[in-house]
Amino acid sequence: MFEWFETLPVLVSGAIVVAGFVAASLAVTFVVDKVTPRTLRIEHNDLAGFILAVIGVIYAVLLAFVTIGVWERFEAAESRSYEEAAALTSIYRDASSFEQSRELRAAVRRYVEELISDEWPRMERGEDSPRVDAQMERIDTMVRGLKVTSQSSQDVHDEMLAELNVALGDRDARLAEDATGLNGVMWFVLLLGAFVTIGFTSLFGFRHDAMQYVMIGTLALLIGLVLFLAIALNYPYRGGVTVDPKALHTALHTFDALGP
Repeated sequence: MFEWFETLPVLVSGAIVVAGFVAASLAVTFVVDKVTPRTLRIEHNDLAGFILAVIGVIYAVLLAFVTIGVWERFEAAESRSYEEAAALTSIYRDASSFEQSRELRAAVRRYVEELISDEWPRMERGEDSPRVDAQMERIDTMVRGLKVTSQSSQDVHDEMLAELNVALGDRDARLAEDATGLNGVMWFVLLLGAFVTIGFTSLFGFRHDAMQYVMIGTLALLIGLVLFLAIALNYPYRGGVTVDPKALHTALHTFDALGP
């Protein structure tokens, strides 16, 4: 849900979400104001306040739960990119212990370069990269086929296999995060809860229309901003707020320092 927002610049998508929600909220307020007598609403302000407090707390907890969950998922994806880059750097460094080091290092370098140039742009569009799949399988075959000639090289080889598994696991998790977001039911509950909260606020009786629209519009603006934050962070590798391949660029700089 909301995948098409990921193709828009962050300012444009933010304006659409926030302004759209504020406009819809004010429209709801306008309708309620026209169909419900103001005197009737003023008479029930005290009772409505108690009920709104309960509704507000429930929705605030739900909104905070979802937003924090999305943010933690985004941070985990960013940390995972550094773990993946660190594992590839370890493989590149340990390759010097074997005769096939030059060929293996070249394969790892090419893999990282294709992650940056091919897979990362494809993830922004929700696509897979067959080229990177093939290159990773080639590295896996090369590492597992290294010739071990001593106990020390066996220890290094075991470490390389462990780092390879880390890199493979991190990539699988990255691709899974790029393909999945919040469940559609969750978005439905969030949006419905937002309009219920705004709609109930509209039941308060204000003596001046201007104050009613300013206060409800401000509340809608705040809720809209939080909803936009959840949408923007929902897919860590798409849209204007994304996990960039900075860790992989750092790995390439390390490769340059270590040599071919």
